[in-house]
Amino acid sequence: MNRLFHAFAFLAFIVVSCIQTAPQTPPTTAPVTQPSPLPLGEGQGEGRAYISFIINVHDWINTEDSADILLQLVDLFERYNVRGDFYFTAEVTRKLAEERPDVIERFKNSDMTISYHVRPPHPLYTGFDSRLQGLSDDELYQTLLDYETYALDLETGDLDRSQPGGYTYVAQIFGRKPVVAPSPNGNQRIKDAAQRVYASLGAQMTLLYHESGTKVDQPFEYVNDLLARPSDFSVTRTTIIDGTDNFWWNFMSKPEADQYNPTKMLQTQLADWVGHASSVTYKRAPFITSLIHENNFYRSGAESWSSIYFTMDKGKKGGPLSPPFDLNAPDPSRPRTDEDKSAIFAAYEELVAYAAANLAVVTSENILEIAK
Repeated sequence: MNRLFHAFAFLAFIVVSCIQTAPQTPPTTAPVTQPSPLPLGEGQGEGRAYISFIINVHDWINTEDSADILLQLVDLFERYNVRGDFYFTAEVTRKLAEERPDVIERFKNSDMTISYHVRPPHPLYTGFDSRLQGLSDDELYQTLLDYETYALDLETGDLDRSQPGGYTYVAQIFGRKPVVAPSPNGNQRIKDAAQRVYASLGAQMTLLYHESGTKVDQPFEYVNDLLARPSDFSVTRTTIIDGTDNFWWNFMSKPEADQYNPTKMLQTQLADWVGHASSVTYKRAPFITSLIHENNFYRSGAESWSSIYFTMDKGKKGGPLSPPFDLNAPDPSRPRTDEDKSAIFAAYEELVAYAAANLAVVTSENILEIAK
């Protein structure tokens, strides 16, 4: 108990010190040697907060922009001797394999973690699941297995059995099985079936909540043989500035950028956690998620494919459309200025550098080992 108290006291000291001295520009010094978070024992990160850098990759419209930022991100993580967790859809994986195979090779030769997720018109996405309704348990399982085996027709939402697709295709292209495979559908019966399918294909982790929701006294939960990705809080969005829900990256080139600085957001939340560290329920180190989508670095507004699959009102997504979908629908997103892109990447690098120096940067693969 004394050792645990001193560990949290030390963490509190680090957090308070860094809040006072955090750099306002990304460091340009040599890479920081990242301490191994495993095993979680004395001298190996005891009391150290865990942070995961999650990058959702889903922009199959702007393939060149997507490819370029992915290469920059891999370079960034390697520069600070940490790993990122990249969640690929089958559709963007196919475009990269066809148009930018250099990106695929870069990931295959890197130590980054590969995970998986889905986007419309995949039937697991809420609002596009009509074909799953009314199926027996066996039919539901087989239909979902087919969607993770064969290609998704982006115009109709049907299967293209002439090509591989889904989870198995991403695994084939990257040469390893994606670790996390979320099931975003809100129907529990569909979600259960999807989790069983993903577990059978080799996934080891799922999502029960997005950015927060981990039980303080039970950080590791399993469902259908998959570990739920733990996340006590995130460095993604905030409501504390003006009461509205805002993503930090949309403010980096604006006058109020300092208020939305992601490193400061992290430090504030860490200090709050450490402030509760002496209580019975806060004895453990927190799991933190830093979530961003690759298109957030270079485009603003709704995702480029939003108008294909959703009604749009003043640039905001509405309800789902019905097939056939117009693959030539106008792109509702806007390219960011060079100034904006540079400011976002600089703030992100500052966050990565701070985490590499002060926290234990982990991916889903590390968390699986910690949970054992």
